[in-house]
Amino acid sequence: MPMAPAHGGCLHLPRQQHHRQVFLIGTNYIRKQSPAGDISYMVKFFRQYVGLQVPLHLREDFSGTSLICATWCKSDVRRTALGVDIDREALQWGWRHNGQAMLGQAESQMCLLEANVLEDLSTYPNVGRAIADGNSQEPTDQAQLDQHVSRPADIICALNFSVFLLDSRQDVVKYFQLARAAMNSEDGSIFLLDMLGGHAGESSMKLRRQNEITGLSYLWEQAKYDPVKRQLTCHISLKNPQTSQVMKHAFTYHWKLWTIPEVLEMLQEAGFAEVHVWMRCMIDAAESPETDGQDDVENDFEDYEAFASDPAMLSRLSKGWTAYLVAVVQANTL
Repeated sequence: MPMAPAHGGCLHLPRQQHHRQVFLIGTNYIRKQSPAGDISYMVKFFRQYVGLQVPLHLREDFSGTSLICATWCKSDVRRTALGVDIDREALQWGWRHNGQAMLGQAESQMCLLEANVLEDLSTYPNVGRAIADGNSQEPTDQAQLDQHVSRPADIICALNFSVFLLDSRQDVVKYFQLARAAMNSEDGSIFLLDMLGGHAGESSMKLRRQNEITGLSYLWEQAKYDPVKRQLTCHISLKNPQTSQVMKHAFTYHWKLWTIPEVLEMLQEAGFAEVHVWMRCMIDAAESPETDGQDDVENDFEDYEAFASDPAMLSRLSKGWTAYLVAVVQANTL
């Protein structure tokens, strides 16, 4: 089944009611998020395509509550992270519940910036605004934030299908160009984004699920798909496990379902000469009934090149797939 996106991450869409309500109930993703799993793939791809050196600085775009940033920093005291999102409320919640709660005194490893990723962040503080730390109105330490923003990223990620929030080719290419300029070209770096597609991704459906960690019940609805414009409207309705209060259409997403060939072309245009595609089949909703009450367990991602000539695998993927695209910047050896 498609995975419901994280909170926040609305790039230049109007702030909707669900962001003002901040109905987060102690969770960061509606689905069972595995930030450790995402980070495991990041490190795997970095080592496979860049080298054995240790990646230390992460930039999480469309970061929402920035759980990946916090998990990244918590796993190694040498690591630093910059979370970027346009939704200040989601960033503040993430700072309190993920940054301060998870990192404690090590919270200086992480900085969060309210900014549009279509702006050149290297011109900060002319663009962007530091978040307040949740306990006061004082911004994050200025020198620390300057350092995090200006430091070339070993890894930049745009996960939870965030590229689908950009509905024009011009904006996607611009974002990719800005990401490419912020990467570590001296030592090598990667840019990671995810996508979905296939029949399951382009169909109207309703799937009721319960997150086994948070106890939060939710309805994932793919309400409308336009096959000509490739636009998908999705809703998430929530049910609070403590009060049974239902929030109908608490989250709404308007996605442009770019295809992998389109995104590969735009990455190349933005200056990425090396891109790898890793895919896995979506769990068939018919094989995963709603009555199980838990989020589905999906298979590992595999390198597309390993099964590109396998008709059976390609047939399965046509029913529905999710993918990582790994754009690589090799170390400057000059």
